[in-house]
Amino acid sequence: MWGIIALFTLMQLVILFIFGYTPYPDSNAYIQLAQKCIEANEQYPIVSEINTIPFIWNLGAINAVYYSLKLFGSITPLFVFYSLIKGFSAWLIYYISKILFNNKIALTTLILYVVYPANYGECTSTLSELPFIFFMLAGIVLVLRNYSLICGFFLAIGNWVRPMGIVFLISLIIFFIITNKKKIIPLVVGYLMCIAIIGSISFYRTGHFIYQAKTGWMALLEYSLDNSNDKTAKGTHEKVYHIINNDNIPATEKDNYLRKICIEWISNHKTEYISQMPKKLINTFVSDNVNLCVFLKDKNSREYMYEPLSIKTIYKSFPILNITQWLTIINLIYYYILLLSSCIGTYFLIRKKCWKQLSIPCSVILIGTLILLAAGHGEARFHIPFMPFIIMLSAYTFVNLKVN
Repeated sequence: MWGIIALFTLMQLVILFIFGYTPYPDSNAYIQLAQKCIEANEQYPIVSEINTIPFIWNLGAINAVYYSLKLFGSITPLFVFYSLIKGFSAWLIYYISKILFNNKIALTTLILYVVYPANYGECTSTLSELPFIFFMLAGIVLVLRNYSLICGFFLAIGNWVRPMGIVFLISLIIFFIITNKKKIIPLVVGYLMCIAIIGSISFYRTGHFIYQAKTGWMALLEYSLDNSNDKTAKGTHEKVYHIINNDNIPATEKDNYLRKICIEWISNHKTEYISQMPKKLINTFVSDNVNLCVFLKDKNSREYMYEPLSIKTIYKSFPILNITQWLTIINLIYYYILLLSSCIGTYFLIRKKCWKQLSIPCSVILIGTLILLAAGHGEARFHIPFMPFIIMLSAYTFVNLKVN
């Protein structure tokens, strides 16, 4: 087991030093913001820019870049650190599977995880998914080892990196409702305490209680309007642009204004809002090719890096494909097998009434998906935090599937 994890970690480092930085748009933006923080000699967000920035982005992810630049003058140490925690995440997934299921399923989960092509190259960018998943998995392990209060801290720190910690908090509450209700209180207390600490430090520095990104309402509103047939959408768009470009409104308050506009639009367009959800669901789960961009030869010169690995491009180009595109096809087949087998595993567990084993994996996937449908927009990257749990359920299927 440890040999597999060590090799998996080593491969992360090898890919990092062979293929180098992968310039995802968000990753580039994080680096640019961190460089501005270096110039201002303060972490993100910069106090003097609170009113001029359109929104508060993923604080933890941006500040990780800031401190790497500040301490080492380079982002390479951060990538090395991400490689190490990616490898350690493999052990966390193994341990969670072992406690929820058994040794055989845990080993199968680990093998499925390290063989999956999409799990390589993630440490070559500053995107928030990798550190977020690490903190969530570490929090779950702490819960399973009876450290609920500390788990709450880990979930809140992960939420500081990417604002989806609430999905895992609710999932663990469901787990404790089934197993031990007394542990809910320390879990929630730990989560709220950490948020209070993060927010208080921010308030002392900026005058605003900021503990997570403030982008959700803007993203939901823009997606809803961009996919709307309503004639008033253009006017609502203009309201949004007016708010986010208004230098007299702090970014935290801009989010509040956008929330009011978004709720008002949804209340007046309920049918259209709901009708957009199937497309969000498809866009979220249709592929898992994002991390394979690391292997593109011309990734640093492409205006739209994702295009060569899109299903549409591969379909049009087939069978004349490059090596990375063939790897993408293999990855897609693997991904679809994981999705299908995880559904079968869920069915088996429901039929056996294994609610304890189901509670964490299924809650994370279902609650996370519902939140993305209700308050987000469809994008393939967004399902990445669910993959460890999809793989656990898939492993259960492969271990327990019998041919009659």
